[in-house]
Amino acid sequence: MKKPLFYTFANHMHWADMQWLWGYDVLPSSVRDMLRLCEAVGAKGNVNFDVIGYEKLAVETPDAFAELRAAVQAGKVEIVGASYGQPYGLFHGGESNVRQHVFGVQAVHRLFGVRPRVFWEEEFDFFPQLPQILKSCGYSGASLFFQWTWHTPTVPEEALALVMWEGLDGSRLPTLPKNELCLHQWPEDFEGRLDSKLIHSLERAALVQWVELLPSPDWMCKSAVLLPKLKELFADPRFEIRPVTAGELIAELAKSPAPVRRYGMDDVFHGVSLGKNGDNMPRWSRACEEQVLAAESISALAGMFGRPYASWDVYPTWELEEAWRELLSAQHHDNHECEGLCGFVGLRSFERSLGLASEVFARTLEHLADRVQAEAGSQLVFNTLGWTRDVALEDGAIARAVPAFGYKVVDPEEDEEDPPEAVEIEEREGALVLARGDFEVEIDKKSGFVRQVWTREFQQGLLHARRPLGELEMLRDGRPERFRTTSMAEGDENYAEVTFLREGRYGSRMRVSYHVAPLHDALGIHFECESLARPDAGMHSGLRTSLAPQFGDFTLVHDHPYGISEIRADKNHLRKYPTGDWMTSKQWFEDVKRPFTALSFVDLLDDDARGAGMLVVHDGGQGFFRTDHGVEALLSMYDAWDEEYFHDAFSADLWIVPHGKLTHTERMRLALELTTGSPRFSDAAITTGEGELPPTFGALQVECDHVLPTAFYRESQRGVGGVQHAFAVDVRDPYVLRLVEFDGRPATVSVLLPGPIAKAARTTMLGEIEELLEPEPAAAPYGPEGVPWTRVRLTMRPHEIATVMFDLELGRQIPRNLDGYRHVWATSHRTDR
Repeated sequence: MKKPLFYTFANHMHWADMQWLWGYDVLPSSVRDMLRLCEAVGAKGNVNFDVIGYEKLAVETPDAFAELRAAVQAGKVEIVGASYGQPYGLFHGGESNVRQHVFGVQAVHRLFGVRPRVFWEEEFDFFPQLPQILKSCGYSGASLFFQWTWHTPTVPEEALALVMWEGLDGSRLPTLPKNELCLHQWPEDFEGRLDSKLIHSLERAALVQWVELLPSPDWMCKSAVLLPKLKELFADPRFEIRPVTAGELIAELAKSPAPVRRYGMDDVFHGVSLGKNGDNMPRWSRACEEQVLAAESISALAGMFGRPYASWDVYPTWELEEAWRELLSAQHHDNHECEGLCGFVGLRSFERSLGLASEVFARTLEHLADRVQAEAGSQLVFNTLGWTRDVALEDGAIARAVPAFGYKVVDPEEDEEDPPEAVEIEEREGALVLARGDFEVEIDKKSGFVRQVWTREFQQGLLHARRPLGELEMLRDGRPERFRTTSMAEGDENYAEVTFLREGRYGSRMRVSYHVAPLHDALGIHFECESLARPDAGMHSGLRTSLAPQFGDFTLVHDHPYGISEIRADKNHLRKYPTGDWMTSKQWFEDVKRPFTALSFVDLLDDDARGAGMLVVHDGGQGFFRTDHGVEALLSMYDAWDEEYFHDAFSADLWIVPHGKLTHTERMRLALELTTGSPRFSDAAITTGEGELPPTFGALQVECDHVLPTAFYRESQRGVGGVQHAFAVDVRDPYVLRLVEFDGRPATVSVLLPGPIAKAARTTMLGEIEELLEPEPAAAPYGPEGVPWTRVRLTMRPHEIATVMFDLELGRQIPRNLDGYRHVWATSHRTDR
């Protein structure tokens, strides 16, 4: 009797990189070659393009798009993955990951009339909060089989056909795991697979294959190469081959219970050259996301004040959504992984995203400064974060208690409220000391290294006596390259900073500066590399700096998109590189020792001190290694996949924060407050003195100390297609608030907004109503006492990412009676009068 054996494949291709470099025929040729393969053997398959690629295909080659759409409608092909820009999601912000899937799902429905239900991307896309995001975007299944290409991802290998993938919050998705029946795109990968014991031990076994079909002499994977082996498979007398799509396969396998797998970051490795070129692409992504979110929140606030608007309409929907589309497409994995091949195109998308969002933010900030009631020449300061906080100004002053996603006017002529204590620079035994209160930093004048940091929590010092901060090392020509300090400069009387010039043997020049953060007891370290001689290829050959506390045993806590967790970082992983031409040369492997990622921070906790530790916050350099004494931060590296391309200039910032016991939420707040806003963009504008708006106003207030608002914007009705019970179906431009619980505790949350709320609901990320919320009157937390505020309450589970939507009456669009002015235009063309 023949053994039933399911077979499915996914065809991965993308507009980013491939169509840019190989030409307009890439996506249509890939579609037709996939359909040719299906027809030749009777297979069913899945298509995995970047969603912007489907949009381009529909416009540029409508006949090929029509063929693909017909195959999808007929059930021969299923759309899987469907992120807008196919990112390595781990390397991008939590909100970017949400928008990747929201924009992707919405566009797929507009184009194909169906919603994607299976998450399956060819390149590594994993983090602990991903199942929750996927479920909220309507996905009902997933696959964690990622193909080795330029990157070498590691995921757990199972002797199972299906698992229940559980996220940090408990969300579960039936998921195809990586097992020995997972096939890469080469016919050679079939060797021995059909003799696998796993086929016979599983009640329902499945061959799951990645392909990248492109019938071109400049490409290696095409149906003509694969079909001989596939025809052998379908004719094999041992098996009854059952062609299925991924969704059909998961539905069949889910008929039997599957074991739960709660994979964490210790179970996986991205396999990417994280740190390459000074983390140029991740830094651009982070800066753009920050600017787009700031532009959204200030635009959402400004719409509450009625006309005149900062933009033509109550909210600049197209500008902000276009900024997101440019950002999401720029986050494509090839722009990062293949930076030397195609990253220059992705960089232009980052620039367009930043340009659009910067224009909206600056325009709206100046608009509010013109409309606010204040003395001319005062500063209107905007808080880009979702909680009331102090904001440091570029002139050294502090704006105290600026409301959440709100503003406050600061009059430079008035005595500063609670002025900050100055940082002093003192000379001490061959060292300079930066001192403010109990916080002291001792810097060796000769070496330029930080000898010690003292605080209330670390009165004997934070650092190990023989392991100072600020040392740099890399490998070049197989030899360690360390940098000697050649000069030192102190800041002026207005800014306490010490800068050292470091130089290497091969012409490398880098300035390393130290300062104390204005609002927190944190040591800021700024690396400004003017020219870095190219190190040897590989992560451990790259430019690294060590961070070693004085305590011995320690626990690591790091963040990832919309989540925080402990990580052991105790495993080594393989990373492969070419020896020459990336397409044709032999490949070699690097043994990467104890790597881990940190999206914005890593905290080293003293195991003997009940929560005290050293928090390390960065501005975009996410690659770290665990060492016996602490961690190493990878500042830059050369990736052999980029061949001759190497970016030799970069800048990077680290903040070292000694601390007592902290919650995860407090860590996240510290990281965001240290890195958000100025100096990357100005968050203050000069007032004109002719306005009527109150001098202080906030968009909202969230009452729960372990839940943070992370995004505040407005949604358009364009996104309601395919969504049942959509909030926006009868509400124009509803407000959207994203909330994240970081501590892993159940939460009772109150959200307060100004003015009456006509309707409020907890929704999915797609805007589908899950629970209506009851508005109730509330006292104004700030702003004029005469403005009524409204409260809604909700509960959140541990680690939940919640979406709440509002019909806020203050923000409703106010139409203009332009018909009353038709006479201005109706006869103006008649010049004979």
